[in-house]
Amino acid sequence: MVSLLGGWARSTPDGPARVAVGSEIEATPFRLRLDEAAARYVVDGNDAEPGQAFVVVDAQIELATKTSATTTTLTDAITADLTDAYTVYGTPTDVPEADVTVRADGSTLLGLGPGLSYDVHLTFIVDEGSVPEQMTVTLLEHTRRPSALDGALGWFDAAPVARVTLDVAPLPATRPEPEGF
Repeated sequence: MVSLLGGWARSTPDGPARVAVGSEIEATPFRLRLDEAAARYVVDGNDAEPGQAFVVVDAQIELATKTSATTTTLTDAITADLTDAYTVYGTPTDVPEADVTVRADGSTLLGLGPGLSYDVHLTFIVDEGSVPEQMTVTLLEHTRRPSALDGALGWFDAAPVARVTLDVAPLPATRPEPEGF
C-alpha cells in the first residue's frame, strides 16, 4: 500500500530550502548551480515549434557521488513551476522536466560518471504566450537502493531539497526566420 501511495518520502517541517541564484546545491547524487534563465526561440540550433518557446536555465551539473547516474535520474531531479508546458515530445504536461544539453556543443547527456562536471542548458518548452517573468526550479535528491522490482541498485525516491527562483529574460522582439536548406 505504501508503494502505491508514493513510498516513504522524506520531508522536513519547512519543506525544500530556498536557495539564491548562483549558489551550489547538493541534490544527491548531483551538485548543481543555477546561474540565469532566458526565453528563447532557438536553443543549441533547434527552433521552437510555432506558438512555442524555450525557457532555458544556464547551469552547472556535477556528479557528487562515486556511483554513476543516468539521464533519467538527472531529468527526475529537476522540475519547474511553468504553466502551459510540454515534454520534449510535444505532449502537454503539468510537471515540466528539463531537457539537459551540454552548452559547448548541444549534445545530450546520457548519464554522468564520477568526477565529471558539465556546463549545461536546462531547457523547458512552453506556449509562447506563457513565458514567465520569473520561474522557480525545484531540485530533488534521490536515494541509492535496490529496486523493489528486480533488486538492481539505482537512484530512487526523488524528494525536493531546494528551490531556486530565477528572473527570466524575455523573448526577443521577433522570432527568427528558419534557415533555408
